[in-house]
Amino acid sequence: MKKTTIEALLTWAFTKELGKVGSGGTYAGPGYSVAWSGMLEMAALGTMVDRSPNVYGAIPGFIYEGEPNPDAVVVGDAVRALTHEGFEIADGWNPVPDWADELGLIAGAVEKLAVEQRKRADRLSGRHILSLVITSAVLGRGPTWQAEAPKTVMVEHRGKPAWFVMRKAKDRTGKTYEYEDNGFDQRRQRPFKGAYRKWCLDRSIRGDVLSRLDWQLWQSALELLHLRLSAPTCLTSHELWPFRPIRAPWKSLVGIPQDTEKAS
Repeated sequence: MKKTTIEALLTWAFTKELGKVGSGGTYAGPGYSVAWSGMLEMAALGTMVDRSPNVYGAIPGFIYEGEPNPDAVVVGDAVRALTHEGFEIADGWNPVPDWADELGLIAGAVEKLAVEQRKRADRLSGRHILSLVITSAVLGRGPTWQAEAPKTVMVEHRGKPAWFVMRKAKDRTGKTYEYEDNGFDQRRQRPFKGAYRKWCLDRSIRGDVLSRLDWQLWQSALELLHLRLSAPTCLTSHELWPFRPIRAPWKSLVGIPQDTEKAS
């Protein structure tokens, strides 16, 4: 029995063995869209190739090299089964504790993204997890999570710091409501009484936050695969080393102890 990690086992299966399925022929297997196939090929090879992924999502070889190792087939089937899984984002999820956020702007942006992802559900679906696991296995690394913190800047108008003020008005029914208006008095060239400044982030953090979400989804998927593939009768020639998911490696940047708390 060869002892290995879950990550190494996946990379071996998808880069060395599962490409034998459909090799030398035209059969690639059902269930993979052209869009997803193109994404995986571009990520793994840096270019498009004239071959579609087989039923396991691996690119078949042009020359028949025999049947894949039985353990690789078991791994491939376990990964395919991820399409039946679903993941969730926990309340209070914070994938950027290493970023200073005195004004709460980052927390607000993260929560907005979390709400959006819960509603859309495509990123939390088994379909996305399947793609994530296969892509990471082929590349030999997980999703990128390193990112620089955004800066907090003052909201500007025509290149100058803007002023805002809250005003009251009545709608057609006579009900009073508040609205935000320009807080700078052009005639007197000074802010209105009660005017205030506003702050914002200097860039969108959407990509960074979703990348860290992908990292955590990948770690959760690895944990699930490790559990299933560690069953005594599952693998015949491989034995898995223990696996402990690292769901928030960025915590080490600020000296926060690691734990296994699920963030998704």
